[in-house]
Amino acid sequence: MLMLSHPYGWIMAGGLFFLLIVIIVSASPVVVNGTIRRVGESEDAELNIKALFGLIRYRYKIPYVSFTGRSLKLEEEVSNSDVGINTWKQFNDEIDAEKVTSFIDKVKHIFHITRDLKGWVKGTLSKVSITEWRWNTTVGTGDAMWTAMATGTLWSVKTSIIGLISQMVHVKGQPTMEVNPNFQQSTFATEWSCIAQIRFGYAILAGLQLLVRMKKWKGGVKAWQNTLFKA
Repeated sequence: MLMLSHPYGWIMAGGLFFLLIVIIVSASPVVVNGTIRRVGESEDAELNIKALFGLIRYRYKIPYVSFTGRSLKLEEEVSNSDVGINTWKQFNDEIDAEKVTSFIDKVKHIFHITRDLKGWVKGTLSKVSITEWRWNTTVGTGDAMWTAMATGTLWSVKTSIIGLISQMVHVKGQPTMEVNPNFQQSTFATEWSCIAQIRFGYAILAGLQLLVRMKKWKGGVKAWQNTLFKA
């Protein structure tokens, strides 16, 4: 029997308690919840990330999207909450062909300078589980024949996407998908939501592995920073 009155007893008890905390934290899920909606000309998207039982939260929302000629204007909101400390900011962004081309070039560059990035992505995704997948769409072209064809095409696209995703991550439960034809008028409305999880320990390990891969090439960390924060 462990005697806590002995100094070594307290050290062992403290070590076991610390180990228990590490195990609980490592096994806790990082929950990612994404939603995209489009009804007519109205669009919005939202991403929520929760970790450490809600102590760490991140929220990214696009409440407003507008097309202006050759560019796409976004109104964005970002909210962070770390152990009860909340920060929030709102800003506007404009995406044009030049920005898209620049971003693609940067992505190609980091794939080139990051050792076995595809392997890292594949390994990380294998630890991800999708616990909920909902995708409901209503489509109408104003013509019965074309509406029926569009409905069938959307079904094919949706089943192909979920089939591809199920090869990369664990899909738990039955995905919910609907395609509802509207034969009366021309319309398009869609709503997609997904909840994905990865254990906190796996997420930390994946981050460390990526950091090691980035540092294998001089300027790798800076290239990632430029891609993620200056896209």
